[in-house]
Amino acid sequence: MSAILVILMVVLFFAVDALKLYIKRRRGIEPEAQPLATFSSIQFPKGLFLADNHSWARLTELGELKVGMDELLTQALGDVDQVDVMPVGTHLHKGDPLAIITRLGHKFQVTSPVDGTVVAANENAEENPQSVSNDPYGRGWLATVWPVEHNEALHAMRVGDRAAAWLSRETQRFTDFLTARTSPEMVGALAADGAHPVIGAACSLDEEGWALFEEEFARVD
Repeated sequence: MSAILVILMVVLFFAVDALKLYIKRRRGIEPEAQPLATFSSIQFPKGLFLADNHSWARLTELGELKVGMDELLTQALGDVDQVDVMPVGTHLHKGDPLAIITRLGHKFQVTSPVDGTVVAANENAEENPQSVSNDPYGRGWLATVWPVEHNEALHAMRVGDRAAAWLSRETQRFTDFLTARTSPEMVGALAADGAHPVIGAACSLDEEGWALFEEEFARVD
């Protein structure tokens, strides 16, 4: 009986809330706009390696590298609509496409940080694309790669506090990148104070800006 009462209370709550919203709209009162979500603070785990193209890598017990996107890219893109990882067995050179991320019609290439072979694709990320945005260092990993040479692959990456500090500087560079391209067509790309990008801000870029975004933030030196 108590469970039924709880359910009835929940239904009543939503019904009252919906009625209030209906009355406001009938009176010409629009509901308050929700504030835009801005970039959160850097949460890069210390045990991961970070490459110039904003991909991260974790060395597994089997010697493979599990690879994903860092939080600058996931926040810049916003909620991912589709993930397509290169097929298992694909041979990659450093800088080759490892996965294609689709967001609001935009295609973004996540490039491989190493020379190697794809040995696994994350089916969870392909079936639940938002896991890439919500949990980029956990369930949202993209693929595992067997590197041609382990020491060389990891030597070119950052790790620990050095990686977190670099990612913080890169976030500021992305903010400056957006500021330089702010136009009437990019309303909402930056927060009101102009200091913090809005989640999904990259999708406000025009075609030329999008190409520059990929070049600036997805390349491997």
